[in-house]
Amino acid sequence: MRHAFVAALLLIGCGSSEDPPASQGDTGVADTGDVGGDTFVPDPALAVPCTDTEAAVFGDPGALPAEKGAIIKCFQGRKISKEDLQAQANKNGYTGKPFTSGAKIFKITYRTERGDTANTPGYSSAIVYLPDAPRAAKSPLMLVAHGSRGQMGKCAPAAETPEGEYVRSDFESMTLPLVGAGLPVIAPDNAGYANYGAPGNPPPAYAAAVDVGKSMLDGTRAFKKLAPSVIDDNVVVIGHSQGGHTALATLAVSETYGLAGKISAAVTFAPLWLPQRSWGALLLLPSMFNFTDYRAANAVSIWYHYTHGELLDGQGKGGDVFKPEKRAQIKQFVDTMCWAETYPLLDAMGKDPSDIFETNFADAIGGPSGAGSACPTDEPKKSLCEKWMKRYLDDRPHLTGNAAKIPILFLYGNKDTTIPPERVNCARDRLKTDMAAVTWCVEPETDHSGIVKLRQSYAIDWLLSKTAGTPAPAPCAKGEMDIPGTCNTVPPND
Repeated sequence: MRHAFVAALLLIGCGSSEDPPASQGDTGVADTGDVGGDTFVPDPALAVPCTDTEAAVFGDPGALPAEKGAIIKCFQGRKISKEDLQAQANKNGYTGKPFTSGAKIFKITYRTERGDTANTPGYSSAIVYLPDAPRAAKSPLMLVAHGSRGQMGKCAPAAETPEGEYVRSDFESMTLPLVGAGLPVIAPDNAGYANYGAPGNPPPAYAAAVDVGKSMLDGTRAFKKLAPSVIDDNVVVIGHSQGGHTALATLAVSETYGLAGKISAAVTFAPLWLPQRSWGALLLLPSMFNFTDYRAANAVSIWYHYTHGELLDGQGKGGDVFKPEKRAQIKQFVDTMCWAETYPLLDAMGKDPSDIFETNFADAIGGPSGAGSACPTDEPKKSLCEKWMKRYLDDRPHLTGNAAKIPILFLYGNKDTTIPPERVNCARDRLKTDMAAVTWCVEPETDHSGIVKLRQSYAIDWLLSKTAGTPAPAPCAKGEMDIPGTCNTVPPND
């Protein structure tokens, strides 16, 4: 059983594209008209001034307003023709319906709240796409959650930096077809990316359900302040991989935190809706999770534990679970590395997780995380175990109340080697336990990134049937029973 877990966890890549990036060093889509400088003309759809520089969106926001979703900075960016938008989507592998609209791009910073116990005020950057040929006078708002990218500022999708190039095509495969279909889109980076590393602004906490959920939900409030005339009351939350986790966490958090409008549907591509204890479970058999073969899982484990420590224990505390002599290197890794194929800074720290995690933490977490054993009874291991096991559980909340009734489209490709079938079946089983309203769409010959490129057009037809009264697309030929195997319950699927 343990060896089966090892074989499976090797394959958890959490949002990486298995294909080489579509392009290098540019913004991915053609700029067909700069609307800044002397030619600046305010967009008629906007209800707030949008005259800040792009750099200001990602810099110090100044004093934060009190109201959630309040726009702090707004940059009116470029326009993209329908033809250029289509060409970029096709370059990324899109195979769906022809686009009917080009896009106008904006970047904003808005007020949100962090996921710590103090509900500390925070701020998130976001990229906004407005269609230049909207499908209707008012349309549902598309709330898009990005996949794994790394946790430092230059990794944020809205920043459009070379550092984030490796997974740009995955992000564009979600966003471009939506605006190309004439739908308004906001894609929050989530709090912690903008003004990265500043005092009082801990990094974005990887897969922290409350932290990412609040940023997402306040994105709806921000859009309503930015361009209220183009949206109706419906919100659709969409995410791929880690973004699928964010989407489902957003549903759960919405029950208490609220939003502008109502979540009417959710679309999840290969969601990382797995037990988050997986990142501590690497310490169950550390010698088998070497940095050479398990780069992605170890990178995620570092991001998860460091960023949770920074958010929940206090800035400067993220390194506490790592060996003292490794803490400077761990901080350097988090502060400089985006999602990539290789991680030389990881290789420089040792051979496996036992080389970087503090001994008491490793002893306290390994067995309880991986095998489901009880926490140790001696201190400090007992307190360490209880604290972190609670965090793992909190980051995979149950869908209850109205959240369990929201229609969810779950799309998956059986050739996925990033979240393989025996892991995605754990996500399936959890949703079934919550009696969530799930529609399944399974492609036997498609992989982790390919499912978005192949089925985003179908997903758009499906979500419009839930929000705009259009006919529902025909059911997919394959469904949940066509995902092979069963959930591997090491670690326990709680």
